[in-house]
Amino acid sequence: MLIELGDIDKKILNAIQENSAITNSELADLVGLSSAPCWRRIKRLEEQGIISKRVGLLDPKALGLNIIAFANVKLSHIQEDALEEFEAEVTKYAEVTECYTISGSMDFLLRVVTENMQSYEKFLRQKLLRLHMVSEVNTHFAVTQVKYTTAVPLELSS
Repeated sequence: MLIELGDIDKKILNAIQENSAITNSELADLVGLSSAPCWRRIKRLEEQGIISKRVGLLDPKALGLNIIAFANVKLSHIQEDALEEFEAEVTKYAEVTECYTISGSMDFLLRVVTENMQSYEKFLRQKLLRLHMVSEVNTHFAVTQVKYTTAVPLELSS
């Protein structure tokens, strides 16, 4: 079900996407509401599942995580049990920060964050390639990050 968002709701969501630590009072001032109605709107947006959680974003490089790899994974057979087993296993790996089923000649796209090339190779050899259903992995390494955002483009929503 598509949820209609008003201009105030979009302002609230944009502000929270920019800074989830903003206080209710600051947010209310920013969007032109008093504190109580602003808080009620936030609660409604949470109840509707539009705000799923509020998190802090970490800088991987500041933590020594210098490699971002995009691994295209092909499974040896596409059966529901193999897909479910792969998905269950890959969600256990801390290095995998995103996993998508994809269309085309490959089956999954993984975003993998590691310290260096050696740690990526260790992940590949000791985890990913040990999964019996994996038949092929093609990896692309990010060289320069041109854009990164977790913000959803609200101007494209209704």
